[in-house]
Amino acid sequence: MPRRRFRWIVLLFALAVAPLVRAGALADIEALIPAENWAEAKTRGATALADPRTHDAAVALLFNLALESPADFSEAEWTPWAEELERRRSAENPRARSLATLSMWRAQRAFQARERDAAVAAVDEALALLRDGQGRIGPAEQAYVLTLAGQIRGLFGDYAEGAALATEAETLLRAPHGPLERVRRLRAIYFHALFEDRLGHYDTSIALARQGISEAEALGVPNNGFRRRLVGVLSESLISRGEFTAVRDLMRPELERLRAQVQPSPRELAMTLGHLAEAERQLGDRELALNYAREAAQTAARDQALVASGSYAALLGNLGSLAYELKRYEEADTALGQNLSLLENQFGGDSLRVVPPLLTAGEVAYERNLLDEAEQRFRRVLAIVATQLHPNHVEGAPALRGLARVLLRRGDAAGAAALLQGAIRQQEAASGTEHPQLLGWHCDLAEALAQSGDTAGAFDNALLVEQRRNRLVAAVAPVLGETQALEFKNSLARCSERLLAVAAARGDAAQIAAAWDEIAAARGLATRLTAQRIAAVRSRLDAAAQAHWDRWSKAAAAYADALRGGADGAALAELRRELDSALEALGEGAALPSPPRKPMAELLARLPAQTGLVAFAAGAGATAPQLYAFVAEPGQVPRLLALGDLAALDARGERWYRLMREPGRDAELREAGMAVREHLFDALNLVRRDGRLFVVADAGVHRLNFAALPDGEGFLIERGLRLHLLETEQDLAAAAAPARDGLLLLGVPTLARSDVAALGQLRGGCPELGNALQPLPGAAHEIDTLAALSRAAGREQVVALKGGAATASALRRDAARAGIIHFATHAFELGAHCAARAGSVRRGVGLRRDYADGAPDARAALAREAGLVLSGERGSNGLLLGADVSTLALDGVAWVVLSACDTGLGARLGDEGVFGLRRAFRLAGARTVLMSLWPVDDAATSAWMEALYRARLQQAQDTVDAVAAADLAVLQARRARGESPHPFYWAGFVAAGDWR
Repeated sequence: MPRRRFRWIVLLFALAVAPLVRAGALADIEALIPAENWAEAKTRGATALADPRTHDAAVALLFNLALESPADFSEAEWTPWAEELERRRSAENPRARSLATLSMWRAQRAFQARERDAAVAAVDEALALLRDGQGRIGPAEQAYVLTLAGQIRGLFGDYAEGAALATEAETLLRAPHGPLERVRRLRAIYFHALFEDRLGHYDTSIALARQGISEAEALGVPNNGFRRRLVGVLSESLISRGEFTAVRDLMRPELERLRAQVQPSPRELAMTLGHLAEAERQLGDRELALNYAREAAQTAARDQALVASGSYAALLGNLGSLAYELKRYEEADTALGQNLSLLENQFGGDSLRVVPPLLTAGEVAYERNLLDEAEQRFRRVLAIVATQLHPNHVEGAPALRGLARVLLRRGDAAGAAALLQGAIRQQEAASGTEHPQLLGWHCDLAEALAQSGDTAGAFDNALLVEQRRNRLVAAVAPVLGETQALEFKNSLARCSERLLAVAAARGDAAQIAAAWDEIAAARGLATRLTAQRIAAVRSRLDAAAQAHWDRWSKAAAAYADALRGGADGAALAELRRELDSALEALGEGAALPSPPRKPMAELLARLPAQTGLVAFAAGAGATAPQLYAFVAEPGQVPRLLALGDLAALDARGERWYRLMREPGRDAELREAGMAVREHLFDALNLVRRDGRLFVVADAGVHRLNFAALPDGEGFLIERGLRLHLLETEQDLAAAAAPARDGLLLLGVPTLARSDVAALGQLRGGCPELGNALQPLPGAAHEIDTLAALSRAAGREQVVALKGGAATASALRRDAARAGIIHFATHAFELGAHCAARAGSVRRGVGLRRDYADGAPDARAALAREAGLVLSGERGSNGLLLGADVSTLALDGVAWVVLSACDTGLGARLGDEGVFGLRRAFRLAGARTVLMSLWPVDDAATSAWMEALYRARLQQAQDTVDAVAAADLAVLQARRARGESPHPFYWAGFVAAGDWR
């Protein structure tokens, strides 16, 4: 009896354990899903299929695995599974709900084969079975049917239906059981997020993608494919909302991870590169974006799934678009042609997929003035959108804008305005009002309205462009590196030409005030934001801030060392990227103050008594920009004047400037000076021409000193004109430097033969360089005289460093105690080239430069580094570069005096102003920089500096009067000695910044 009871217990135990064994085997297979280990799943599945106890359940599970990743299962594998399931389920009930899975599988295959009608019919059949069929269907399969139906309908253009079906699947699996249900839920979240993005619901899409990423990470498999796909859709939504910094920060680690793999997935690599390309493109680094886009397209070409899906074609389209923006027309034509051909073959000529390349091809034709061809392409886009989506769908908005530009060029301004207004309404409804793309559209509308006679509407749209541009820069630039902040700003469309033209023509005080507010806010904005970030960290003493500062300082030193050492372009580019990255981290975790902007009314109220302000502004956003000037005088309403064609005025200014640089040819100098005076000074119609005048320069005005303009047999400075430069109007709001008596003088460096040779190699071996870097007798006398003069004026903290003591490390050590830092040495510009002659009578190395000095982009502007020659140390050739200077702490320095040649010049980048040493010292915190506009004479400079310091230290004159006193002292002394009064000898130095 006990023995029989034992047998029953064993039998019952066996019956209970058998299902557990079957469930355990299948659960082990299902557990392989998160890692996408399909090969192991198939191996284990084969065992389960061979076991009668697990066969039926294994067929269903393996078929579901094939649905998850069809590319990893062959037709020979999935066909028998599908046939067995259909046979078994149909036998149970011909209208079984579970048959919906098989119908949707057929829809999936038809969709992949680009059989649209068959796919649509199969989707309808699957949904009908799911809604109206009988019997049970598991939650995982039900979610598959709903999600794939949403995918297909959404990709055929019905984004709302696609999002609704994906939402239903997502809700069904709110509490998933097991890996298959969890990944089916992730698939639903992915398509829900994707279609919310397509509908323009970016906040919803971003929230969904982040939720999905969190759930994917909880699968326990790092960087699994489900997470990667959700990261991709998150990137797309962030791009759509204009959060390009977030996209870049999201994608960079992804790219690093893929680069570290021996054989990264071509699909993942291509899509990551594609998202990075778009982010860098929008952030302004279009060259880097182009490189990413090239690699993305090359990588995608190796993945047949990407080729078949159209993703490869899309990446080619992005490459073509970028190449077009960079005016690489041949590369653009090639990429766009391949793109269009692929898309037409894959999806048909009326597919929505052909819209992007058609749009860009239309823009190419427009730029080449092939208006009929451009119109044909834009109209084809509109026809496709109307057929596939809706006549007023946002996908057609860029084509409407293209057609409007064609009409405008043909002279139909009213028709162009109507089309542009419609295009803008559509685009703003989808992407919001702040998207960078819309800046150019509004400027087009401003032009169309102006040409059709609606000047008020033209002004409003042009003003809106400048306002939104400033907001975008203020929001994005503070979290970017220096290069990218500048490039981002430089890449944004402007409309200041139309804004200024309307305001100047109408003379309306309110319009002039509004225009000046935005022009002043934009001027030097990226530089001011960078300086603000640096200053905020300099003022903090905590460990985190110090760590960021140390990293940035080391990166700047490494970059400067590479420049001094003549490193190749690739090495410099990598070091520049690290420098930008370190600057991005600067201030991390600290709340920075709001962007430094004050309205012009408040700034004008801060002008000193009896002081006028002239702010020049070059028009932008037009093919033939003009030069304008805002004029504010005591007791007068601010005015805005149109001065004429910018190129012509720059040419007049350049001729006068060239003649100023070389003594002699007095008659030509006076003639050129009178032309500049007539068009750039007299045209201002100043009430007083013999008083104080602050000038904010733009374009070629940066290198002109109006005090040297001729007046009869003399110059305007002799008639009472007192000139001072402001870098931007915002300088009027700057606080005065704290009172410091310290004076630091550096100069007359000692250069080893190896230092001279190293500097010569930086300029391709200039044969005259050795002679040009000979000691300057005037500079040595200057340092001694200024030191004695300062002590006589009661300044006790005077440090004079000459010869081997005048080093960069000594500057860094002693600068913190100085109120004035004075350099008396040679200057050296890396972006220049050998001049025809050089010599020790001038404080330069005999290098000449492109006087037009406009830079095409931020990289070119930053690469035009200028330096001051100090004594070498620890293997360095002694060249102090802007990268070194910007890391100094000069917040307490009132004056930096650059008693060397060409120190006030540099490359110009749009409304960011002049780069070079003057900018570097301002970034370091110096309030005022006194600098030279040309290679100055050594003896005349020494006399000028002595007069400057006598006025400043002994007579307590402010910067404006001290500079004028120095000019007049040298000019009058030369007249008294019967020497040439040529401005070369006395007008080469100007001051910019604080006037006090």
